[in-house]
Amino acid sequence: MRAWLLLPALLLGVPVAHEAQTVTARETVIRGVVFDSLRMRPLGNANVQIAAATGAPWTRSDTTDSTGTFELRDVPNGTYLIGFFHVELDSLALLPPTFRLDVRAGPPIYMQLAIPSAGTIVRSLCGRSGITDSTGLFLGYVRGASNSHAVPEAQLILRWAEIVIRKHSIAREVRTVKATAGVDGLAAVCGLPLATPIQVQGASAGDSSGAFEITLPRSRIYHREICVAALRRTSVATSDSTPPVALLRGMGRVRGHVNGVTGRPVSGAHVTVWGTGLETVTSADGGFTLGDLPEGTHTLEARAVGFAPARQPVDIVRGSPGAAEVELANLAITLETVRVFAQRVYPSPFAGDFERRRRRGGGRFFDETEIEQRKPTLLTDLVRGIPGVRVVPSIWGGVDVLMHGGCRPDLIIDGSRQINDPTFPANTLVWANELRAVEVYTDPIKVPTEFQNAGGCGAIVVWTDITRR
Repeated sequence: MRAWLLLPALLLGVPVAHEAQTVTARETVIRGVVFDSLRMRPLGNANVQIAAATGAPWTRSDTTDSTGTFELRDVPNGTYLIGFFHVELDSLALLPPTFRLDVRAGPPIYMQLAIPSAGTIVRSLCGRSGITDSTGLFLGYVRGASNSHAVPEAQLILRWAEIVIRKHSIAREVRTVKATAGVDGLAAVCGLPLATPIQVQGASAGDSSGAFEITLPRSRIYHREICVAALRRTSVATSDSTPPVALLRGMGRVRGHVNGVTGRPVSGAHVTVWGTGLETVTSADGGFTLGDLPEGTHTLEARAVGFAPARQPVDIVRGSPGAAEVELANLAITLETVRVFAQRVYPSPFAGDFERRRRRGGGRFFDETEIEQRKPTLLTDLVRGIPGVRVVPSIWGGVDVLMHGGCRPDLIIDGSRQINDPTFPANTLVWANELRAVEVYTDPIKVPTEFQNAGGCGAIVVWTDITRR
């Protein structure tokens, strides 16, 4: 349930009033600014209201401009309650901070109103467990994509990969957290890592969102709406030799633009929505439109040659197309390689084992030199085109890796077997800039003994340099 956050004026640094020097009238002007403490900027389009504290039917209101400024004129002497309304408060499930104000005739009174700071909100919802430098809070407000109504008791699943350092090993493990929304559709998830891609998915009964990524900022709080809808899947053949994939379809549309960091339109960029297999190419002005999409919150991805891929959530709701403005960052320009000749020294037992397996054969091997030459932006970019390997759209998002007969290969990262399923495919578990060596075994009989499993579907073995992260 939503909790009152009635913050004292002193907590927000609010001066209640300036003393009147000369009484010239029985009515006073109240001026001030509404500030967004989360984004550290003035809050425009906030509705500021003042009402008599006695309950008498007297009110005044004004809407802030782009600078957050408001003005309430002709306020008689008396005691009042003053506060503001804004959609940002609704999305945070906060009721308006309200302050008591005594008005006496004189010079204009200056008030500063504010959305509570991230620290205040985290302490209020998470208690002492939320007061750490490395974790934060996610507020997910679950709504129906067809009617925008809050969805009570909805379920949220959050998953992320993290590196675990033990006494004799370093492994990448997947963490999963589940949360249930209250009667107002709000779910508060505390203790999430900062600056880490987290995959989120909402569901309620037969309705669901797609999988999308969030990253908690250093301000320690991230909030957004999550739209859910009934998802319809259609069996689509992606190639002659791979079984059909169940992809998402619907009546939704999304349109927008893809620009570079300088604001210049990026033409020819490929735009897709995860889990649909549908793709379009941007026009000369960077514009795009995609149709036949499922309703709800999903991930939109844009890729173009010379740019790093960009992914962001997009809300596709009934009655209006979703809108997305995507910014692509240029790939880093690297200097010409400086070649140093020396005797090879294996820095770890993994490197020596990799060389022995490569000499033995039975798979496709990529060492650090070849990976650098190919410059993949995703793990799937590296394995795409290997005979027996199929890169197909995932049923939830991005792309997935399958092998002969459409089976799912084992995924081993730094010697640790990973969960490799449709909702958390290989690209979400390892970043391309971490790749140090990759082994691909499409024939289950030729998988080395140390990587064999009862599944019998081949294996992808990845060695990383976690110091690059």
